[in-house]
Amino acid sequence: MRRILCIAVLIFFLFPAYSLKITDKKNASQDLDPLVDVHVSVKIKRIRTIDCEKNVSLFVKVKINELSNTSQVWENVMDIGPEWTAIQDVPDDVANVTIQIELWKKEGGNEVQCDINGGNGKSLTLIYDIKRGEWTGDDFRGDIDGYGHANGVMDGVCDENDCELWFTITQNDYDNDSLTYWEETFIYGTNPMLSDYGKDYDNDGVPIEWEDYWGYDPFKKEEHSILDPDNDGLYNTQEWLTSQWLSDPFHKDIFVEVDWMEGKNIFTKPYKMPFLSKEYLFSAFSKHNITLHIDDGCMGGGEQIPYSYEPNLRSIYVNYFLHGIKNRWRHGIFHYAILCGVNPWKKNIAGFNFQQDAFVVCIGTIRAYRVLKSSRTTATASLFMHELGHNLGLFSSDFPGIDNESCNYPWRKGWWVYADYKSCMNYRYAWHLVDYSNGTHGEIDYDDWGNLNFYHFKE
Repeated sequence: MRRILCIAVLIFFLFPAYSLKITDKKNASQDLDPLVDVHVSVKIKRIRTIDCEKNVSLFVKVKINELSNTSQVWENVMDIGPEWTAIQDVPDDVANVTIQIELWKKEGGNEVQCDINGGNGKSLTLIYDIKRGEWTGDDFRGDIDGYGHANGVMDGVCDENDCELWFTITQNDYDNDSLTYWEETFIYGTNPMLSDYGKDYDNDGVPIEWEDYWGYDPFKKEEHSILDPDNDGLYNTQEWLTSQWLSDPFHKDIFVEVDWMEGKNIFTKPYKMPFLSKEYLFSAFSKHNITLHIDDGCMGGGEQIPYSYEPNLRSIYVNYFLHGIKNRWRHGIFHYAILCGVNPWKKNIAGFNFQQDAFVVCIGTIRAYRVLKSSRTTATASLFMHELGHNLGLFSSDFPGIDNESCNYPWRKGWWVYADYKSCMNYRYAWHLVDYSNGTHGEIDYDDWGNLNFYHFKE
């Protein structure tokens, strides 16, 4: 008896969390994680409205096994990364947890539910699996709008209540390595009491937690350096490098680093992109199931460049994008945009590509030709999208309505010939349309969206 007691005491001190948990359980054999009391967390990482017409007041409701959690109200917002989390204790012997996510806005004295489903209904209903640490239902790995990403416009109808929302669902685990006890014990054969975070057991270039999250076998070597299941020009190793910014290997992502010049003098504002211009761009791509990421300082890039009337673009590229490192990891992941003053070579041209993955937008030229703030905002977004379109392989050799000088004015033939080509790639619309064409506007039209080449900027 004394020997049994000594062994019990030894186990208690060596494995305290395990020992305490076992004594709490009526039926320990059914416990899906005997090391911890399982809590499920739903973290809301980003919310944005699609129509971009006005700021609104938003809040989230999350039900976990029918128990409600309501966030605070985020006042006067359009695009926000709240990092708000709903946490709920759940039964440790039941594999499936039911979760519902709703987004609401306050309008006057009313509460209006926003559409984040893109299918039937407006909310998300999900089933989270405690064994595997993954979920299915209205959102699942490899679905149309991305895993952990809900987009209300995917139903084909866009109105003022459509929003998109990024989230993740996790559970606590003893060693905090993002692998569940059940996975470690019954699938991977790893120790659930020792962290495996960051380990690359199969030496294929990405760590175990990333492969587990995206459904790969972390003990079977995959060619992640060339795998690109969503054909967005980013290989899986690059999707892992950008995962901190919500990239998805099964949903198209485009990354653009934006640097800007300081003002010409003390009376001139820096040549930065307006906030609303970015939102217009995000929405244009979102409606076509592509997530555009603009790094103007929020992802480790985005720098102010000294003013120059005739900038040495190659030098800026090397020093501010590559930072003097030829094989810098961002190269081949991010497109690169320089925002500057007036184009010194062609003063009426407000943008141009200067290599496969880099382009210029002349904010000074836009300011000179557009007086109203609203028209400047739209023109900046439209011209940015035009130049990015060239980075994505859209050229006049594909369709003569692209970059056609005869489309510039109503007294020129191209203005009327290519009127149905409703695209910012068409000079007729390049200053006031934040969209590519989808080929459905008439006989002489071109499907830009269907012909984007996501690899062009790498070639």
